[in-house]
Amino acid sequence: MRLQHLNLATSDVAALAAFFQRFFGFAPYAARGEALVVLRDKQDFVLTLMRGKTGEPADYPANFHIGFYYDEASEVEAKHAELSTADLNPSKIAFMDRGGGARVPHFYCAAPGNVLIEVCTPPGGLAS
Repeated sequence: MRLQHLNLATSDVAALAAFFQRFFGFAPYAARGEALVVLRDKQDFVLTLMRGKTGEPADYPANFHIGFYYDEASEVEAKHAELSTADLNPSKIAFMDRGGGARVPHFYCAAPGNVLIEVCTPPGGLAS
């Protein structure tokens, strides 16, 4: 079994969809007006974005975020530079121990609709 779908609520479906398409390679798969967009990545992960019932920003718990792993620290640095150039104000790249003594570069960035994104490199790189 593998996790293959995530639904995020947002006050601005179009802006959040554009963010994931531009910066993380998602492609449109389906839509229902301005209230729902279904995106898919190259690994067939399905990301559904929907407007909350009130149209207000989602009220996610503190520290809630979604993460994107890159194999190399240089890819994390490149994504940080790309998001910085787009004036999205990512946090400074920091390093943390995520087990096994490997120091992992990571940073956070707020996407449209107040969705927190983490970009990092897992210890030892990604398994094939």
